[in-house]
Amino acid sequence: MIRTLVIAFVLAACSSPGKGNGPSSAPSPSAPPSTNDPGSLSPPIESGAVTPLPTTPTPTSTNPEPPTAANASKADGASCLESAECSSGVCEGEGCGADQPGTCKPKMRACTRDLRAYCGCDGTTFQTSGSCPGKRFSARGQCVK
Repeated sequence: MIRTLVIAFVLAACSSPGKGNGPSSAPSPSAPPSTNDPGSLSPPIESGAVTPLPTTPTPTSTNPEPPTAANASKADGASCLESAECSSGVCEGEGCGADQPGTCKPKMRACTRDLRAYCGCDGTTFQTSGSCPGKRFSARGQCVK
C-alpha cells in the first residue's frame, strides 16, 4: 500500500510542470531554435537571420506543347505503347504492337515473389514476378529461337 502511494507521488512530481531545469521545463520563447543536431541537414540559424523561401519558376511559354506519346502522362489503367507514356513509368502487358497495347500500372504495388520467364518484345527472355512483369512482352515463357 505504501509502495503504491510512493510510486504515485513520484509520478505526479515528475509530470507536473515546474520551474526546474528538468526534462519537463519548456524552453523560453525568446530562445532561437537549436539546429546543432548532428542529423540536421540545414545549417545553424543565426539569431535575427531571415531565410528566403524557395520560389517556383514561372513558365515562360504561354502555349504549352500538345500532349504526344513522348511527353504525355497517362494514369494507371490507361492503355500504352511504351513506359514513357505512363505517369508511373510502367507499361506492361502481353503484346508488342499498337494493335495490342499494354496497360499503365503503378510502380509500387503488391507482386508475387515467384520468378517467371517472359519473352520480351526485343526477343530476349527475362525473368521477373509472375504477377508483375514490369514491361511489355510477346509471350509468357522463354523466347523460341
